[in-house]
Amino acid sequence: MADIKCPNCARDFVRRVPRAGLPEALWSLFYVYPFKCQLCAERFRFFQWGVRHTGAEEDRREYDRMEANFPVKFRGEDIAGEGVLLKVSMGGCKFKTSTDLRLGMILQIGLQVSADLAPVVVDAAVVRSAGSGSAGVEFLRWQESQRERLQLFVRGTLIGRGPQTNAMRKVS
Repeated sequence: MADIKCPNCARDFVRRVPRAGLPEALWSLFYVYPFKCQLCAERFRFFQWGVRHTGAEEDRREYDRMEANFPVKFRGEDIAGEGVLLKVSMGGCKFKTSTDLRLGMILQIGLQVSADLAPVVVDAAVVRSAGSGSAGVEFLRWQESQRERLQLFVRGTLIGRGPQTNAMRKVS
């Protein structure tokens, strides 16, 4: 099977994502499936002759999550706190914190991906899960330069994962 590459950035860090709507369901009858680049977020379709994907295989997430362990700081309306990042992707992150966060809160987040550099700042992230000393957020808005900085970190992590990532990228 040929490697699947992103048509936008030519990287092979892609993930098959759930079909969205009737058109993609119909395309899948002809072995054309949706994919999303884990780095540049380009969503595209790719022809895979003879390959059938069932709904049971699909994960709703559009990005691979990578294990992480570095400080995170956040603040929102009338709240501020810090924690330790557990998982990160280009679409969001999960972190441990003792601060009481509620679903739907909008936060500004600083991800300290390196002790030598300023934190990667996400201007707006919404809390999608909270409780048991952890929270999961979806990134909503950030400056392109900050997105590129996280993209470099994620790319390095994906490359470091080696064959495990290759198995996730190649759909059999």
